[in-house]
Amino acid sequence: MKRRYYLSLDRLLPLIVYMLLVLTILLMRFFLPWDEYTVLISATLMLLMPLIMNGRVVDLKWSLRGVLMGLCVSAVILFAYFIVFACYAMFAEKSVSIRQLSYSFILMQLLLIALPEEIFFRGYLQRKIGNNVRGVIIVSFLFALAHLVTLCIGGDRSLSVCIQAALTFFPSLVMGYLYVVSGTLWASVLFHFFANIVHIALILS
Repeated sequence: MKRRYYLSLDRLLPLIVYMLLVLTILLMRFFLPWDEYTVLISATLMLLMPLIMNGRVVDLKWSLRGVLMGLCVSAVILFAYFIVFACYAMFAEKSVSIRQLSYSFILMQLLLIALPEEIFFRGYLQRKIGNNVRGVIIVSFLFALAHLVTLCIGGDRSLSVCIQAALTFFPSLVMGYLYVVSGTLWASVLFHFFANIVHIALILS
């Protein structure tokens, strides 16, 4: 009986940590200006949670196979995304343009967005909930929910932002699957990074 209680608590704890993290970021978005400093605080919290709960960050070991897998999957999926985006632009009678991004912004997307989010959602949550198909789906739902809460409720409440936040469920499935098959976070980090850059850089005009 005690063992069953322990197992249920062990499975519940990552969800409690997740809710506390999302609530903290939501409160920051409500009461603090959302700038590079609050982004840094948010990233630090995501990096610290696995250290606090596990004592270490796992699966950040260098893996050439994981890096190559992340690059190849990014190239294939994001090329398909670009084709769909271009077709939509043609249908809507608009042109596709590329927004110029600063080096500091690109670096921030890697170090303060993609890396900490993958460490928390894949390296911590997915490992705890289950590093399998079921775990990938559950964590992807939590990933999209976190974006909905922080970007839609805590930020711009426009329909387009809320839809984009909800749609993060689908790239999260790819990130989760990459983590399962590669055994390293670098594959999912690279896809996360390139997906963010491509999504932000492509605009309709």
